[in-house]
Amino acid sequence: MLLNMKHSGDEVHIKGSKIHYVALILFVVGGLLSSIYLILEGLTFSSTFSLLWLVGGMIFLPIFSYLFIWFSPGLIPAKTIVSLVPGPSGYIQTKKGNIPFRNIKEADLRRNGFTLVKRLVINMHDGKQYCICTYDLIDELDINVMINQYVYPYMTPDARKVWNEQVNFEKLHELIKYKREDNMNM
Repeated sequence: MLLNMKHSGDEVHIKGSKIHYVALILFVVGGLLSSIYLILEGLTFSSTFSLLWLVGGMIFLPIFSYLFIWFSPGLIPAKTIVSLVPGPSGYIQTKKGNIPFRNIKEADLRRNGFTLVKRLVINMHDGKQYCICTYDLIDELDINVMINQYVYPYMTPDARKVWNEQVNFEKLHELIKYKREDNMNM
């Protein structure tokens, strides 16, 4: 499990995995710098491939610039992605307000089709929807374990049923040796 958790009093702060930080920096920042290098090298016209480098750089520069704009907030070192307070009156903290565990209808990790950033989408019983950007720094398995450990015991029976249908516990056990405690199967 790559989940990077820090306990601070009653709160649990979940930060991105260091492996995911490195991969994101290498891909987004490396791609942006490589595209700029290709354009500069292509402008020298010192090789028969200069035109190819120039065209390649011009094609990839807008793509990596776009990705850099959307993923750069996730590149802030030690940024807390998700904060929550565990317990019977627990909640997930967001910019729009706190989300009580007992009001959660379903939670899912989805990729935004426009920005390409993964978000934790939480639907409430009252129809509200909250989105927490993860910037691809938290894996789907880690989100499943986090919700299963801290949120699941305090969800309504209907929400638990939806969660149990949504999560593949055999895969969780096979990949990261995670097994739900028996007292959570209420």
